[in-house]
Amino acid sequence: MMATPSKFVLYNYWRSSCSWRVRAVLELKKIPYEYRAINLVKGEQYGKEFQQINPISQVPTLQFQTSDGRTEILYESMAIIDYLEQTFPTPSIYPNDPIERAKVIAIAETIVSGIQPIQNLVVMKKIEEITGSKDQSVEWSREWIRKKFQMLETMLKSMSGTHTFGDHLTLADFCLVPQVANAIKFKVDMNEFPLLKRLNEFLLTTESIAKARPDNQPDKM
Repeated sequence: MMATPSKFVLYNYWRSSCSWRVRAVLELKKIPYEYRAINLVKGEQYGKEFQQINPISQVPTLQFQTSDGRTEILYESMAIIDYLEQTFPTPSIYPNDPIERAKVIAIAETIVSGIQPIQNLVVMKKIEEITGSKDQSVEWSREWIRKKFQMLETMLKSMSGTHTFGDHLTLADFCLVPQVANAIKFKVDMNEFPLLKRLNEFLLTTESIAKARPDNQPDKM
């Protein structure tokens, strides 16, 4: 029998797109949690205290207690989301049909593996170090987001309805919205991507995604 979890603590950063995904799923599933801010810009993720919690020094990190007395810690947004889906299956973030479920996962992976890492803080700092220019680092990220969005726009034309996949909220939505926010931050012209723009504007009105928005977090700077 699976141990029942409780006392969720989410270590995250208000502007982290990975954290936004997890916050939105927690909101959708009405799972109460304690918000603990880790300031990535100040390097708090590398502090001794946090590294004892998460040795890979990344957010989001989910800590919780189990009914058999264990303290568990999970890393990586997609692993955390998968655990939450398995443990709190209603409402589900996947379609019932296994083929449709696989397509939702493909959309999500296209974003979280193929786009989002390009503009990670550590990646951008390395590019700035190599080029000697922060502007070059920003331009590099902007250009790659544009190229990947061109592919994603084409990919979604045959899959999207009111939502990123079909007409219901899925994992794909929780991945798309934070990535569009990153694109806007890097001054990508979203008018080039009318489908992504429409989906994003609609999804931002969704309660779970709206509550999890960076601007609504206590550590917003």
